[in-house]
Amino acid sequence: MATRLKTVKYAFPALASLVNNTLTTLTQITVYLPESSKVFRSVVAHVTMDDIVTATGGSLTTKTLGLRVGAAGYTSIANANTLTTSAENASFWLSADFTSHFTTNWSGSSMTCDFQLQINQSSGTTLGMVNVCVTLDITYEYDDTSATHVKTVMIPLNAPVGAIATTATTYDTIPALDTYLPEASKAYRNIHLVMQGNEARNAATTSHTMTIRVGAASVTTGNYEGTLASDRFFRYVYNLTSTYPSTAATQTFQPTATVARVNHFQAYLVVTYEFNRATTTSAMNSLMLPMDIASPMGGTTASDYQRGTRELWIEEPGTITTNRVAYYHFWQQMTAISTLNFRVGTGSFVAYTDTASVLCGANGAMVRNDAAFTLARGRNTLNFDVYRSDTTDFGWNACGYWIVNYTSSVATAGIGAHNHTVDWGLLQNGTGAAASNYTVAATAPVIPETDYFITALGTQLIVASSGVVAPSGYVVMAERLVAEGGMEWEPVYSDSSQTDPEIGTFLMYSQMRTLFKRFPGDADPDRIDVETARRWRVHINGSTTVNAWVSLGVIMTYHTITYTVADNITGFAGTVSIDLHRSDENTKQPGELVKSTTRSGDGPFSFSWYDNTEELYISARNSSNAGRSSDSLAS
Repeated sequence: MATRLKTVKYAFPALASLVNNTLTTLTQITVYLPESSKVFRSVVAHVTMDDIVTATGGSLTTKTLGLRVGAAGYTSIANANTLTTSAENASFWLSADFTSHFTTNWSGSSMTCDFQLQINQSSGTTLGMVNVCVTLDITYEYDDTSATHVKTVMIPLNAPVGAIATTATTYDTIPALDTYLPEASKAYRNIHLVMQGNEARNAATTSHTMTIRVGAASVTTGNYEGTLASDRFFRYVYNLTSTYPSTAATQTFQPTATVARVNHFQAYLVVTYEFNRATTTSAMNSLMLPMDIASPMGGTTASDYQRGTRELWIEEPGTITTNRVAYYHFWQQMTAISTLNFRVGTGSFVAYTDTASVLCGANGAMVRNDAAFTLARGRNTLNFDVYRSDTTDFGWNACGYWIVNYTSSVATAGIGAHNHTVDWGLLQNGTGAAASNYTVAATAPVIPETDYFITALGTQLIVASSGVVAPSGYVVMAERLVAEGGMEWEPVYSDSSQTDPEIGTFLMYSQMRTLFKRFPGDADPDRIDVETARRWRVHINGSTTVNAWVSLGVIMTYHTITYTVADNITGFAGTVSIDLHRSDENTKQPGELVKSTTRSGDGPFSFSWYDNTEELYISARNSSNAGRSSDSLAS
């Protein structure tokens, strides 16, 4: 038995409309967690909704989010502090932590789950919400010898580079899930589609709806009110669990809108399914990899782009087959940016048409190119490039995440040892008032395996702003403890902001793997341990005080596939220091010291290592002698 850690995702059917200040229960779902020995580590609900105010703008007062599993009483998190309107339409994002509820009330392999909420909009004409969407990120430990496992795969979908079509247009063909997902004896437990982005109405006041079609299944959203000409960042979650046409066949993805807007939205399909562990020989590895980019977004020509990169280490056995790869980009702006140009990999840029001009939240787009990278075992480098022709609006707070899908054989240590992404909540909206500075002593992420390699590590910051103030920048910091070299607040994310002074939802992602230890025994003395409890801080800056509610979490991808470097040393006496280095031929990090140990005199030694595609060497020394091995691969 090995205790593993995973995150699975569930979505409730969207609530078409929510009567103002009325406690309302969403359609019940069933959550399936079939493994034994579960320990819940982080359960976070994310709630998004759009107001329908036609005049003045609406401030939020009462916000009650409640959840229960089975017949347990609801755990309710109520916040009566005001989130003040900026006289625009708003799309809201609220988050709440229900880890304790799951810990106390969960039993067995599946339970019903209910969610209810009450939202009071205290000002404005025409009150209430539409498009109320709730998703759950459930992170828990489990026994990997369990016969049935559950997992979540995120499948990138294509989206237009300009406005959404007003007539049926096929943007993508969703693969037949039964063959795309190679695990054995699958049972689909939750299927939902996420569409998000900016309304990009460009001062137009005409309201619109969207109709999302997946094959023969479709849903029409509630009305996106346009009277106040607000360019909102929205999220819509279409639950297809009971209506998905056929998992044995391909399905067309055909979203439309009654008005041509919603430029360059983002889309992906989320599939949560059970499978038989013992008979599974091939696996889909689906990863979410956060990445930040230095702002602003490049210059005005293709030779002056801004680049973001991140490494992806792949160690699963067998043939690595690249499936779908997409980058989801977020940024802030003052008005429409003239011709955005994106690419992943190399080759030609793709031009995106942007029309968002009264910004009430972030802007976003995606670029998918499954052929941009041929993923292989070992080190892979992913890159995203961006520039814009605009000479006045440059695009700030540039960041995002990758969704990467690839298949492999199953590792000897089991499918739970593969690269997998886990979410860990640090700070949710809670019961306090909106603020400009937050400090939280959060529970540190726990990795149950004794040996692991962190492939990607970052944060997700979701900001729901309050009032008529434009933020000038955002900062996320992690505390370095005295025992880690002296108390210091280490930067995790820091960028400037350039946006309108309006309320809205802003998403920011960091890439912080260089700050934290990558594996147990990491010899880099400047790195700190992600599993150590520490304080985290969020600062939101402006010309005057900028208050907001924030949700902060860690997004971590790691694997526990290990190899061995072992040999004997001879010709030494006394205490011998033995060091493991990357090969000098490794042009990325030649000669880097990665692990160290000691022994007394001659004899055997061994190191656990996490890759067998790049060569390593051993150096040994005592007070009078030193030596170096030849380069070789771990085995």
